[in-house]
Amino acid sequence: MRRALNIKNKLSFIDGNISKPTDSFDPLFTPWEYCNDMIIDWIQHSIGFEHRLTIAHADIATNVWTDLRERFSIQNAPRIFQLTKAISSLVQNADSVSVYYNTLKSYWDELEIYEPMPLCTCGSVKTLTDYNHRTKVMQFLMRLLRLYSGSGSSI
Repeated sequence: MRRALNIKNKLSFIDGNISKPTDSFDPLFTPWEYCNDMIIDWIQHSIGFEHRLTIAHADIATNVWTDLRERFSIQNAPRIFQLTKAISSLVQNADSVSVYYNTLKSYWDELEIYEPMPLCTCGSVKTLTDYNHRTKVMQFLMRLLRLYSGSGSSI
């Protein structure tokens, strides 16, 4: 969503850099309301139906964005558990290697949202990143069809 808003030059509406004009006679008041309503509408159509009701009466895009960010950035232990379990039980079965990998990668990517790598400039994070990468390679290889099991030793 941030990328779409940035492309449309509307990111400043959700990060608070463009605030609502205080005077309704301000020439920017009407264009601001138009853009703000458009962004709220985009957000409403980008989230699940069950969450739309919570922002149905919102009037400022910044407030909607802040509310959603706070609501969904909280560590979600049940979802982390579900993702970890899905990763550990996923097998290739009849899927192509590409479909199998893409499914696994989507789990990894979502898990990364909940458990991001730490920011560090000391160089230690490279060791952690390398370990994380090796773990993902092993997860991928362990559940490939036996047809590809010989490939694991050459990767």
